[in-house]
Amino acid sequence: MRRWPYQLSAVELRSAFTEALEPQLAEHHVVHTAVYQSAIQRIAAELQCEATEAAVLAYRNAAESATYAHRLLQRTATSTMLVDAGFATPATFTLAEQEHATGISQREIIRLETLAESLVHEAGDPREWFGAIRGALRAGIERGAAGVKTICAYRATLKLQPVDTDDLGVAFSAIRLRAEREEHLRLSGSALCHALLFEAAQECRELDVPLQVHCGFGDPDEDLAETSPLGLRPLFIDPAYRGLRVALLHCYPYHREAAYLCSVFPDVYMDLSLTIPFAGLEGGRAMREALGLCPTSKLLYASDASRYPEVFFVAAAAHREALADALGELVERRILDLATAANAGRQVLAENARRVYSIKD
Repeated sequence: MRRWPYQLSAVELRSAFTEALEPQLAEHHVVHTAVYQSAIQRIAAELQCEATEAAVLAYRNAAESATYAHRLLQRTATSTMLVDAGFATPATFTLAEQEHATGISQREIIRLETLAESLVHEAGDPREWFGAIRGALRAGIERGAAGVKTICAYRATLKLQPVDTDDLGVAFSAIRLRAEREEHLRLSGSALCHALLFEAAQECRELDVPLQVHCGFGDPDEDLAETSPLGLRPLFIDPAYRGLRVALLHCYPYHREAAYLCSVFPDVYMDLSLTIPFAGLEGGRAMREALGLCPTSKLLYASDASRYPEVFFVAAAAHREALADALGELVERRILDLATAANAGRQVLAENARRVYSIKD
C-alpha cells in the first residue's frame, strides 16, 4: 500500500480499478465502466456522502489519512494479508511498516521471477543459478514467508513443456551477459521461465508451501490467450510434484477451467481475485460458475488489492456479495441447506486460506 498521508486525484483512483496501462483509459473511459461506478457507490455509502467521484475524493482528501484508511480496512474484516511485494516502490510501505500502519498481520509471498533476476549475477551456469534460487526460497520461508508466486504468464506461455538443456544454456548465457553489462534484467521466454517454474515447484513441495500461479486476467503485458491454467497439467500429473499445493490466481476468463482442475486434482486451489470486482457483473457470474465444479473447500478469497484502502474495501465488499448471491441461489434451489451454505462461506472467506497457507491466528 502507498504510504499515507497523500492526496488522491481522480485519475489515480480510476487507475486503481482497471488493468489498463495506457493513461488515456483512466482519463476518459474507466469512469464509464460498471466496476468503477459500483466502486463509487460502495465507497460513498460507507462514507455517507453523495455517490459521485467528486464527493468521494473531497471526503477522502479532507480526512485524516490514517483514520480514513483504518475505517475502510476495518470493514474488510481482514486478519492477515498475504503480500506480494512485486510492485513495491519507495512510496509504498515495507511489510513491517504496513503491519504497524494497518494493525493487520502481514505475511510475505515471494515473487519468484524477481528473486531469480536478482541472483543471475551470482551464477556461472543454470545449475548454480537454480541452486542459489532454491537456497533463497528456503531462507525466505524460514524468515516467515507463506508461499511463492510465479508470474510466468507475463513472461512466457503457461503451456508448460520440458525444457531442452541446450536452449536453457543459450538463454541463460544471454541474460548473464546482460547482467555483466549492468543492463536491466527481465526473465522471459519459455526456456528460462519454465525451467525456473519447475525448479520452484520442486522446492515448494519440499518446503510444504503453496505455489501461486498467475493465470487469466491481468494487464496487457501478458498474452491472455497463453494463460489458461490447463497448460499447468505437468505439475499435476508428474509424481515428482505430488503433494505440491498450487493456488491459481485470478483465473477469469478461465475460471471454469480452473474449477475443473480443482475438481479433479487434489492439491489445486483457485481464487477469483481481480475478477471480483474488476469484471463487474461478470464477477458474480464467475463465482456461480466456479462453484458449479470447484469444491467450496478449494475456493479462496483474495483481493489482489494494492495502493489504496478503497481497493481493499471494494474488493472485500464485492466478493462477499458475489459469494452470498451464489450460495443463496444454491439454498433457494435446495442444493444446500442454510447451515451448509454458511459453512461454505466461512471456508471461502478465511478457513481455506488458513489451511492452504498454514496460517494460525
